[in-house]
Amino acid sequence: MLAATRSLSARPVASVVSRRSVVVVRAAAGEKPAAKTTVGKAALVEAIAKEAELTKEQATKAFDALIGSIEDALIAGERVTIVGFGSFERKDRAERNGRNPSTGEAMVIPAQKTATFKVSPALKDTINGKVPEPKPKAAAPAPAKPRPAPTKPASPPAAKKAAPPKPAPKK
Repeated sequence: MLAATRSLSARPVASVVSRRSVVVVRAAAGEKPAAKTTVGKAALVEAIAKEAELTKEQATKAFDALIGSIEDALIAGERVTIVGFGSFERKDRAERNGRNPSTGEAMVIPAQKTATFKVSPALKDTINGKVPEPKPKAAAPAPAKPRPAPTKPASPPAAKKAAPPKPAPKK
């Protein structure tokens, strides 16, 4: 950690400063905290229009149709899976007891349905910077060996000997 001092004291900054001061020290050192951004519907529609070479109006219709289809499936209780992206699913939450945070009064939180999303392993690896290992290619099958041509004609199968008759049961 940075061993800067505050005023004339010899104590390190970390032992006497708040989190805010540490951020100021980091900023002075040239480190920038990561800024979080949100990608909204307009940006997604614009990306769809550019990638699929559509007008923004067509891209908006396609986006709305996709979201509407996912909503309809979730309302119907179906699971929506997009390979390589993730799965949307409706889950039921049971009724439970809780407290009103402002008054502290006990209350019952009613049962409700909610939508959940689970990221696919492929997307999770991509987000974490892991490169998927290439799948080993199947070995090419060896060329078939030519069969030698038969030199003599096939002989007919040998006739089976008839089994001796079974003795008649005794009375």
